Amino acid sequence: MGFAQTVDSEGKPAHRPGKGSYHQIGLVRGQFGGVPEAEWIKFIAGAGFDGWEEASWELDLRRCDTDAGAAEYAKERVALAKPHGMEIFTVATHLQGQVLGDEPSAKTLNFCSGKGEAKAAYKAWRAAGNNPPRTDPFFVPAEVGKLMHAEAKKDLLAATRYAGHLSKLQNRKVALPGFVGSPANCWSHWFLFPPLPSSMEGYDIPDVWKVSLELIAERFGDVWKLCKEYGVTFDLECHPSERAMGDLESAGDYISFMNNAGFEGTVGFNLDGSHMEWQNVSVIQFIREYGKYIHCAHVKGVQVEREHCRGGLLGGHRWMGHWTNGWKFVTPGTARDANSLEEIFIELNRVGFEGAVSIEWEDNDADKFSGAKAALANCRKADLPPSWGKHDDALKG
Repeated sequence: MGFAQTVDSEGKPAHRPGKGSYHQIGLVRGQFGGVPEAEWIKFIAGAGFDGWEEASWELDLRRCDTDAGAAEYAKERVALAKPHGMEIFTVATHLQGQVLGDEPSAKTLNFCSGKGEAKAAYKAWRAAGNNPPRTDPFFVPAEVGKLMHAEAKKDLLAATRYAGHLSKLQNRKVALPGFVGSPANCWSHWFLFPPLPSSMEGYDIPDVWKVSLELIAERFGDVWKLCKEYGVTFDLECHPSERAMGDLESAGDYISFMNNAGFEGTVGFNLDGSHMEWQNVSVIQFIREYGKYIHCAHVKGVQVEREHCRGGLLGGHRWMGHWTNGWKFVTPGTARDANSLEEIFIELNRVGFEGAVSIEWEDNDADKFSGAKAALANCRKADLPPSWGKHDDALKG
């Protein structure tokens, strides 16, 4: 069910320039969820964006539970974009991926649909007089957890069918950027104190790092097999609370394991340097090392306090974006942004990235419409076409 993307004379995906930049520039829908879709599409078209990233949790994914349903739904969605000269670049699956990957809790139940069985089951459990343990406020019973995982997997399979048909209609690979969570509560062990024992009283304790990767492959395996069938990719956005946390080391563990598990070419990365910079990790080095696995990309600005601050880099248990935190999301390309848009675009060109780049705007100190427009202008300024050769070669007598 895959498709053949337009290629150039060398067999590489054909480049599609943006309206005012070398790459096509899109806007991520997720952070604009409070804006009615019709109003939002009118805004991004008027601002000059080339397209957008879908928020799959807003879509009618039940229409995509069959191939025929997904095909029809994709036609309707493309018809929203095409009259404005836009395309749908990617289908975000972050929320459902987190639900499927993590061990169930009320935190990830919050990402489930209000129309689904999981939330209804939790409500019934509480209505029957049950309460979570005081030492585990986000506890959900096992039967609710099973429903959560099943609901998330069903959504991911539907999103895959949808992305596959978007790909055919637009003659481009529409990737599925998302999260995979951190099974076996692996993320909670990022700081190794107390140390992790390998045995206790003569009994072996499994390696949680390895178990976590095994569980990801098991839980997402059917989704990734369907991705391969439809010719699309599932691309992890490395990020704190994920098994690959936003660094080169854990990213290498993740991609190596999934390649060996049989998912090479289907499982990759959605580039997002915002969480790398505040962890003292170079997004440029990430592109150089994992360029062939980057199938889609976000740009999201991040400010990092280089001097002392009240909340520190871990935030001091304040909400994300609180002024005391040691890092904050900001409008990409502004003076506060610790990432260099120019360096990112140049490095993407060096590894041959030809896809769209979507702005994930998330700045608690700026108006979202003005901020999105400013980010687009900054991307256009930074996104120059790659060099056509060695310029000194032209210096001939």
